[in-house]
Amino acid sequence: MFRKRGKRLTIFKFKTNQNTSGIINEMEDNELKNDVALEFSSATQGANHRTYKRFYYTRNLLHNKYHEFILSLDNKTMLERLNSLLKQLSLDDAEFERLVKRIESWNNLKTAIPGKYVEFIGVNPISIETALRADMKEFKEAMQRIQYPDCFFISTSSGVLRVSLPVGTTEKQAIEMAMNFRCNEEIKAKYITISDLKTIVIEPDGNYYTLTYPPTLTFRKNMYIPAHAGECDATYN
Repeated sequence: MFRKRGKRLTIFKFKTNQNTSGIINEMEDNELKNDVALEFSSATQGANHRTYKRFYYTRNLLHNKYHEFILSLDNKTMLERLNSLLKQLSLDDAEFERLVKRIESWNNLKTAIPGKYVEFIGVNPISIETALRADMKEFKEAMQRIQYPDCFFISTSSGVLRVSLPVGTTEKQAIEMAMNFRCNEEIKAKYITISDLKTIVIEPDGNYYTLTYPPTLTFRKNMYIPAHAGECDATYN
């Protein structure tokens, strides 16, 4: 389920572009915040009213820019532009339907995003950095809040068992309950998952570690590559 390398899992980090002074101009940054439709000062308030979602601001940026792009064109021009994108990505005309599905995956950061697509829908790379900073801020705040998992999973030789937890069970209580849970089959591991945020892995000997999923991207070979499960931070307890 997770790719573990010794005591550390691989993590991709996104390197921010910098101007000659080493920091983004304050006025330019404020304009970019409007581009992403967010203000850092209101990020915490927004997070308190909804469940944490990984890459929330970055996904919204891509979705909004894509829909703005599509709505600004008539059908004929839209098809011409999409066919142009096909050629830019070195895809065949027969792959047009696949392109639409790929765009959905790109906008949801389910797979690596071509830099040409980001340019195509009019997204400034620094806007992505701005959205990522808001995503990381919200991630860190979510990590500080008390979490209430609704279940844990047990991996056995015959499959995976889901065990429901009472409403209001805290993360600490869930760890204790999972550690004390017994079954007739050999247990390989137990997992407590907080969606989009982290997974606590309890080993058969009772030791456990936490996988966290920070919203990080790396830019390589003109591709924006989101870090996925198995490429995230592991903290041993």
